[in-house]
Amino acid sequence: MQNKFLIEAFQTPENVASTLLPYFGELRKDPYVDSDVRFRSYARFSLSYKGDIVRLPHAPFMQSSEVNRVVGDIERHFEPMSDDMIDVPEFQHLLKSFASATGLEHTGANIDVHQIRVTCSASDTSAPAPEGIHQDGFRFVGIFCVQRKNIAGGFTQIYSSPVDQHPHLNTVLEPNQFIILDDQRYYHHISETLSSNRGEEGVRDVFVFTA
Repeated sequence: MQNKFLIEAFQTPENVASTLLPYFGELRKDPYVDSDVRFRSYARFSLSYKGDIVRLPHAPFMQSSEVNRVVGDIERHFEPMSDDMIDVPEFQHLLKSFASATGLEHTGANIDVHQIRVTCSASDTSAPAPEGIHQDGFRFVGIFCVQRKNIAGGFTQIYSSPVDQHPHLNTVLEPNQFIILDDQRYYHHISETLSSNRGEEGVRDVFVFTA
């Protein structure tokens, strides 16, 4: 008999988010979102059967329109993730934690990682997940929070179906919190964000892992 992975959430050491936060200031605008509030980079990794993690050559990212109604079936060319950041032990810790939690660490699987910053103001909301309640089209999805600054909203919501009226889980991911879910079993969404302080920009920084 073998148990089936559904959802796991855990807290990383405090220094992980603070060490990785400066690298988000280097992100360039996401060219596939019609606004100036979303910034992004991307990298691909391979897990060897020995448990080693190797960065793969940079490549476009594409999802089917069946799982992404906004930019599905479009080859998206994101900026490559910083080599310096990837070599930082704290980032390696996140990769290994995702691989270990999902049971992929000795499978030879590939992991995609998206580094995303979403900003907002007190009068204009931002949509961290413009595609709405969705799946990403992978086996597993992980979200790690690096920063919530002057943010209201931005709830991480997990649903049993795309038409559910009430989420199975509705929570705020704080810095250093990591949630991983079965992408074939659940749907997820991030609610809209507003700045909680008038005149100050709100910022939400996360890594999204898929495999």
